[in-house]
Amino acid sequence: MDFLNKAFEQLKDLFFSMTPGSRIIAGLLLVAIVTSVAFLFQSDMFQKDVPLLSGSPIAPADQKAVLAAFASESLDDYEVIGSQVYVPRSKRVDYIAALVKNDALPPDFQDSFTQAVGEASPFESEQHRADRQKVAKEKEMALVLRNMRGIEFASVQYDVEDKGGFPRKKVYTASVVVRPSGSEDLDPKAVKSIQNYIAHSIAGLSTENVSVTDLNTRKTYSGTDNDLASVNDDPYAARKKWFEEHWTDTIQSALRFINGNNVTVNVELDPEMNRIEKGIKYDPRPTPLASMAEKTSEVKKTPINAGQPGLARQAAGANQALAVSQTPTSDQTSESNREKTLAVTNQDYTQKQLASLTPKRVTVSVSIPSQYYREVWYSRNPTPAGQQPKTPDPGELKKIEDETKKTVETTVVTLLPEQAKGEDPYPQVYVWTAPDLPETPTIEPALADTAVAWLATNWQTLATIMFAVVGMMMLRSMLKGSGSSSEAAEPFKLEDPAESKTAAEAKEDKPEDSMQGLLKKRFAQGGGPNLKNELAEMVREDPDTALGILQNWIGSTN
Repeated sequence: MDFLNKAFEQLKDLFFSMTPGSRIIAGLLLVAIVTSVAFLFQSDMFQKDVPLLSGSPIAPADQKAVLAAFASESLDDYEVIGSQVYVPRSKRVDYIAALVKNDALPPDFQDSFTQAVGEASPFESEQHRADRQKVAKEKEMALVLRNMRGIEFASVQYDVEDKGGFPRKKVYTASVVVRPSGSEDLDPKAVKSIQNYIAHSIAGLSTENVSVTDLNTRKTYSGTDNDLASVNDDPYAARKKWFEEHWTDTIQSALRFINGNNVTVNVELDPEMNRIEKGIKYDPRPTPLASMAEKTSEVKKTPINAGQPGLARQAAGANQALAVSQTPTSDQTSESNREKTLAVTNQDYTQKQLASLTPKRVTVSVSIPSQYYREVWYSRNPTPAGQQPKTPDPGELKKIEDETKKTVETTVVTLLPEQAKGEDPYPQVYVWTAPDLPETPTIEPALADTAVAWLATNWQTLATIMFAVVGMMMLRSMLKGSGSSSEAAEPFKLEDPAESKTAAEAKEDKPEDSMQGLLKKRFAQGGGPNLKNELAEMVREDPDTALGILQNWIGSTN
């Protein structure tokens, strides 16, 4: 305490020993220093708040537990901005310790499974173990969905129904509830991704049995919905896009010698998804394998006279025995030939499978800027050195345009599949010239608006620099004032008129390190904190000298 009192007394004596102008300058300099320091501590370089987990995002679903942990430890000096929680830099360790103590750290992948395995007990039932693992799996899948871009909250539940029978049959179903960020709708692509992820995470589950509910729009997407919301899942659209991008890149590469060209390709596909052609072709001339010939002959004898014909002859001799007599006969011989051939017919069996969704028609539109024709004309007609550029001839520009279009059409057609041509030799290619449009000038902001915006952003820095400059100028003024006071005090050095000693002798009698010499310097400099004590001591030692010094000093100040 004594040290502080002495320091205060010294500062007080020093302040009262200054001239009024020096006191004002010192006060203003002190104000400038304090204000500059205040501005510095309010700037961004001394930002006190830092992210709680070193920039790792905290999902809104996990922020409730985090804030509850802060409340339990009476920590309320934080700020929540989006997915970040900012805390004071000096208390960051306390906030993290509160999360650990209350088990409120944001979950990480596999934490649910790790906890489920750690809580296993040999005394629990099989059903209890299965339920615990099921809950852990649901939490893990929900955590994965919450980490998808654009999803703020997610909840997953699935169930298994045993249908019985032989063999036993199980039916799996899953329900997913999500809330997109803000008020956005759930993207159909995200719906398909969620259904695929859940179906592949649970064995036996198909995407048809996974429903996704959007909390923002209150719409449920069922796996059996057969709408056209997801165009990317349409094979026709996907194949069409691929072919168009392929031919666009190919044509642009072939036309890269034309600066500023624009290529647009349209592809029409054959809508047949699958086509298999089968056919059998028979040869009209069979091939013989074996042949067999058979020849037979037959002899037939016929009587020459067989009696009286008619009914009377037959009735008369019906009951009479016929007499056996030698009747002459005639022999008739007949022959027959039969030939049998075994042959096979040649046949061709053809099975052909065609590719699905193949390009049926490809059309191309190519635009060429008119500036390109002028560049070609200037390259063919260079301007001699020291002369003004010539104006292109419209007729020559038209000729260059026709040549370029012909070259482009021929180049593009060779890259496309062959198609039936009519009168137009290039029915698939359309080349046109894009006109030069005047550039819209960019309106630059007015100087006053720019200056105001710049000042609004950097006013604190400018104020700090201004106060620093003012402080430096005040300090320079103080130094100049001290120097002029010292120079003005030099002529009033005390010399004893009664003595006739020279200046050298006086200097030897009163050296600078004596009490009188020191006191003279102190008077010349305007005093100091110990001037009173030094004057009292000099009065005791040499009253006459002290009286002369006081008289000279009082006279110089008046």
